[in-house]
Amino acid sequence: MNTYERIKEIATEHGMSIREVALKAGVGENLIYRWKHTRPSLKSIQKVANALNVEVEDITSTSDKDESSQYRAIQRKAKKLSIADQEKLIDIMDTIFDKTDDE
Repeated sequence: MNTYERIKEIATEHGMSIREVALKAGVGENLIYRWKHTRPSLKSIQKVANALNVEVEDITSTSDKDESSQYRAIQRKAKKLSIADQEKLIDIMDTIFDKTDDE
């Protein structure tokens, strides 16, 4: 997944188009489209990350080859939670899905 595809995925989660992301970030829409084939500058990617309320790492990570878009969305949302809330989330997931770490 390239930088553009990650931005599009996150934008879609936020109900935004690439054009809206570009406007909010203060960068050109065509610049984001060029990221399908080129590497963005850190300054530009930081602007886009701020506009999407995510970390730069969420946009630039290359470790998501086999992960679904839903899994990546869960990760982005969970890491914004406090440790206590992350623990609550694990308890909720264990209860709902009847799973434990032992399985």
